[in-house]
Amino acid sequence: MTIPNHLLPDENDARLRVGARALPASQWVSEVDEQWQHNIDLKKSLLAKQHDDVVGCVAGNDDACEEAARGIADSLALKTEENWRGIDALEQVVARVADDVCILTINAESVLVLSAAVLCAPNRWKLADKLGKPMDAVHAPVARYDTDLARPVDAFLNRLAVDRPMWRTNWGIVNDPMFFQPVIVAATPNMDVGDLLMRVEYQTLRRLSVSGAVMFTIRTFQEQLSDLVARVPRMSAVLTQLIESLPDNVAEYKSIAPYRESLLRWCSQH
Repeated sequence: MTIPNHLLPDENDARLRVGARALPASQWVSEVDEQWQHNIDLKKSLLAKQHDDVVGCVAGNDDACEEAARGIADSLALKTEENWRGIDALEQVVARVADDVCILTINAESVLVLSAAVLCAPNRWKLADKLGKPMDAVHAPVARYDTDLARPVDAFLNRLAVDRPMWRTNWGIVNDPMFFQPVIVAATPNMDVGDLLMRVEYQTLRRLSVSGAVMFTIRTFQEQLSDLVARVPRMSAVLTQLIESLPDNVAEYKSIAPYRESLLRWCSQH
């Protein structure tokens, strides 16, 4: 598998930032590519075998789930059923695209909370642990979130307009090729560095026009470092800059700390 070049991190991505960019209003999920069906097959297996681990909804959010499902289905000309309701509607649509989908709604205290999701490629977090919680609690494990990101994220989400969806990326390095990673995988410091994988999330956010909820999509890409650097030679220098620039607590959070020195040595040789 390969990561699209425009989603690869650059030297500035060691700094924590929202980094959102405008998205075409007609683009509800990621573009169809050669990896699209692979993601769908993984989803179908998880939905069949671990349904309650990957699907969840807080009561009272049927309208937002249905609005998101209809929007995705209409944009891709997917056939829908008139009796689709709530999280069932969202699940049936998300099972037919490569992206995961989360729904954020405003609670009685005027705070955005994670209210529903079909999440088959979590990056070290469990849906059940986050469902129904506000953004600061959802992001509590993220290093420096409270000091560097909480205010910008809240301001960004509050300004998000119906006619101006946005997209951003998130990157990390992992030692396990599984897309479904709800927990941190134990470090393998003796692992060949070239076998580690860069994991990139393509994320989109849009305000739904009727419910006012925010739809947050996540498309996950992974590529072995040896393949990535062979394909995109500049990534060796980019990785060196990123790894050297990461604050220690961010490197720890991203599970890069156990490999930091070996990664730098490997990059200097490739």
